[in-house]
Amino acid sequence: MVFSKTTGYGIRALAYLASQPKDSRHGLHEIAEHEGIPPVYLRKVLGELRRHRLLRSLKGIRGGYELARPAGEITLWDVFRVLEPDPYLDTCILGHGPCEAESACPLHEDWLQVRKEIMRLLENKTIAEIAVTGSRAGGEEEPAIQ
Repeated sequence: MVFSKTTGYGIRALAYLASQPKDSRHGLHEIAEHEGIPPVYLRKVLGELRRHRLLRSLKGIRGGYELARPAGEITLWDVFRVLEPDPYLDTCILGHGPCEAESACPLHEDWLQVRKEIMRLLENKTIAEIAVTGSRAGGEEEPAIQ
């Protein structure tokens, strides 16, 4: 699995928000329940996404979370680089520290190619695309993308 649990939760929460009617806000517990994410964990993830301006939150009776910009402008890379501990995937796949040509492991060249493809995917796939197919396996009903 390339995504950490934290990144997967972040992508799923953003996709859920993207699938909701435009200009609507949604509470932490609603998102957590719909996506099957522990609310305490989700609060931390959403806080990090808010700090990096991928989400906005408002307090009060009409409060909740909403996307900070259109879902089609938020890439998986935007989420990955905020939530992943090693977003550039520059750690040796065999656990030998930094992935460097000077100290190449037997999988170095193969890992470079895989990394390049993963980065291409992350930079080109948007939250809107994830929301359309549904963040869960098998998808759900067709969402109204923001």
